[in-house]
Amino acid sequence: MLKKFREKYTPDVFWQKRGLTLIELVIVISIISVISYFSLPVFRPFLEYSGLKKDAWKLLSDLRWYRQLAIIEHNNYKFSFDVLADSYTIDEHDAATNAFIQTLSTVSLENDITQATDSTFRPNGEAVPSTLVTIKGNKSSDSISISVFATTGLAKMVTP
Repeated sequence: MLKKFREKYTPDVFWQKRGLTLIELVIVISIISVISYFSLPVFRPFLEYSGLKKDAWKLLSDLRWYRQLAIIEHNNYKFSFDVLADSYTIDEHDAATNAFIQTLSTVSLENDITQATDSTFRPNGEAVPSTLVTIKGNKSSDSISISVFATTGLAKMVTP
């Protein structure tokens, strides 16, 4: 019954098993490569800005994490920024004597740190002194700033 229906209402070409020829495959690959060639410049700024945001979020999460750690463990955590190397170092200090205990981490960023002031988180949650860290991307207009408030120690991302 189904066979009679197929023979009557569908063309024979539909049921034939046929693959792609080499010419058809080359044409499809050529079209895809031309489209990707012209779309790449559109996506490049997006990729660069996403790298800038990744660096900013990494720094912001470290600032927030070590502020919480200072409150929980009753120690000072100092962020030292190296603008020339585009990196920052996190050191642990004793809260009572401010004696150095250990270096916890050194983080290198892919983008440029253009402005930064060293800051220390204390056990009461405050940051001494307040700081503003600016990370600049490849384009001159791409920059993200992170502000750390002295009295509360809260870190906030500020995008222009």
